[in-house]
Amino acid sequence: MGRKVNLSLDLTTLPPDQALTLERLIDESNFFKLDEIPPTSPVPDGFTYSITVETEKNQCTIQASETNLPLALRPLIDYLQSLARSH
Repeated sequence: MGRKVNLSLDLTTLPPDQALTLERLIDESNFFKLDEIPPTSPVPDGFTYSITVETEKNQCTIQASETNLPLALRPLIDYLQSLARSH
């Protein structure tokens, strides 16, 4: 339906438990080591995700849709969606 959800987080301002969970999920997904995800054709009513993670040493953006989302990213996506609903 064209609905966009944006969420910007700073780990230094999050409650410690949320910050630790995000760090763990980013590490477990090997976020900075994921290969570039090839684009796919849009799927009606499908979700498209764009996640950027910045550290002092790295910045990486991953863009994926439901059809080509690496399984390793699913827990991170789910957690970010729950945070977006609560903000």
